[in-house]
Amino acid sequence: MSDSFPKLLEPLDLLGLRLRNRIVMGGHGTRFTDASTHLPDQRQIAYLADRARGGVGMMILGATMIHPTGLATAGVLQVWDDDCIPAYREVADAVHEHGTPIFGQLSHLGRQGNTFAPQRELWAPSAVADPASRVVPHALSKKEIGTVVDAHRASASRFMQAGFDGLEVYLAHGYLMCGFLSRFSNRRTDEYGGSLENRLRLPLEAIRATREEIGADVPIGIRISADEFAPDGLTLDESREIVEAILASQSVQYVSVSQSNYTSTETMIPDMSFKRAPFVHLAAGIREVANGVPVMTVARLVSPETCEELLGNGTADLVCLVRPLIADPDFARKLHENRRQELRECISCNVGCRGGPTRGLGIACLVNPVVGREQKYGTGKLGRAATPRRVVVVGGGPAGLKTAETAVIRGHTVTLLEQSERLGGQVLVAAAAMPYRDEFANSTRFLERELRRLGVEIRLGVHADAKLVATLEPDVVVVATGSEPGRPDVPGADASHVHSAHEAIASGVAGETVAVVDSGEADWKCLTTAEKLVADGHRVKVITPVTAGAELDPFSRIPLMRRLRRAGVELHESKTLTAIEPGRVSVRDGWTGESDWLDADAVVVAWYGIARDGLAGELGDAGFDVRLAGDALAPRRAIDAIWDGFRVGVEL
Repeated sequence: MSDSFPKLLEPLDLLGLRLRNRIVMGGHGTRFTDASTHLPDQRQIAYLADRARGGVGMMILGATMIHPTGLATAGVLQVWDDDCIPAYREVADAVHEHGTPIFGQLSHLGRQGNTFAPQRELWAPSAVADPASRVVPHALSKKEIGTVVDAHRASASRFMQAGFDGLEVYLAHGYLMCGFLSRFSNRRTDEYGGSLENRLRLPLEAIRATREEIGADVPIGIRISADEFAPDGLTLDESREIVEAILASQSVQYVSVSQSNYTSTETMIPDMSFKRAPFVHLAAGIREVANGVPVMTVARLVSPETCEELLGNGTADLVCLVRPLIADPDFARKLHENRRQELRECISCNVGCRGGPTRGLGIACLVNPVVGREQKYGTGKLGRAATPRRVVVVGGGPAGLKTAETAVIRGHTVTLLEQSERLGGQVLVAAAAMPYRDEFANSTRFLERELRRLGVEIRLGVHADAKLVATLEPDVVVVATGSEPGRPDVPGADASHVHSAHEAIASGVAGETVAVVDSGEADWKCLTTAEKLVADGHRVKVITPVTAGAELDPFSRIPLMRRLRRAGVELHESKTLTAIEPGRVSVRDGWTGESDWLDADAVVVAWYGIARDGLAGELGDAGFDVRLAGDALAPRRAIDAIWDGFRVGVEL
């Protein structure tokens, strides 16, 4: 047992339910669901089981709809009919097998979504379109309010029949219950609107019905958005009143304190541009009025040291983790076993955990390619190769590092060759764009630590060619040599005042006005380069043939775009670069076809990469068994490189 995290690893009782530590896996959507039944599929069960096996103190199943009208987005769960009970019993059994209690989260998404998923109207306290969803919802009648209360009661019963240990009533994030609590969304003039007492009426009725159904001995928690960061939205002061009123009249065993709604998207799932633990003051404020009821805090609690500090200084009683447990399901176990140095930390990039759902897919993770594939590759399932082989990996970027790590775990002998004096590849360039981006490099720093711990031979400053590789007598060679920056095929692209994004980040550029040209990838490369250049004092114009940052998840894109706008960056969207001349660039409008000239003293092209795959051909011609991974296979993102490295490592 570790003595480095005494508060974090301290047990806690919730109404007689023993939690082995203070780490709670918060409810979150994975989209690992059956599309026809809206029930957890085998991916979900394996995903949850791995995190239970990893030693968390408690687990909360993600938002589960109590009524068909709550299904305001695809991929969420339902608990509105008795047919769901066997599926949830399977979930509970899989989690209980590893000694972890699990709570169900009683939810209704309200107006936060769209009508395509339920194929019917959305429900809300008032017929006011949400600024995020832009859908005009149906204002509930008093009879329908009664239906919501009854649905809480019936859904609670189903979770109990399935063997769940407790329930969380979801009062946060602009969903239906939060919608009633907040003047941001509640414009009613009857007894369910207006005063705080009236706005509290439905949540209190729902909690009371839940308690009546499950009895006095089963713990109930509530989740709130203590500050919605929205006009007329809930504030900490009002949320303190809400919590005091609920705890004074209802038997509630914990308060989970979150923040925001979907109008304040940039603060809901803070990325690496936010300081760590940016909203813990909200939990501290709620804890002051909780009268001893345990309080959870959440949001970018990346390191166990931060968690320990927050528990030790009285900010909270429990830490609610999601992304850190996506990144490393063994978070708690590694701390218990004094393996802090092996912890794979979340980098708060939102690339996979939010990028997947943004594309209508399941969650993924840049630093953990096993997410969603736990059935086959989960904890303890990555078997050793039948025939150990000698593997040479050429390239120390994310693809090469992940290949080497996976291969050595499978029992192969691995030598990694890197031509520079540092490991990390283009991740190092991306991490250098802005000070907050340094955290991005933790993805490859972790892999480097693991390779050294696992005994991989690493040779730096080595230019690999077929002759050198032959001296190592490999059974297989993995070429992960990355890519080089490309340039647009337009007049003037080779001029001396035209630079790649890599060059601009590493060395800066000269000139007052800089045009940053996006190839159409619409991702971090263009916009973080622009952010660096404006921070360096340049006047920056972003030129993109699409919508700026279109490939980014909204939880990261929105705060980035706000920063760029506030810094005065000009956006020229739906514009294609056609020529570069001294002092100006020509662009063509994608809608009208009209051309225009923009002033630019320097031009930075954030362009498609060109695969460095020459060595693969050379080695193949020499008769070696060659595999490609990462940008050397096809220039893409860091998450693709790590996916490639894992896949190739598994296949060896």
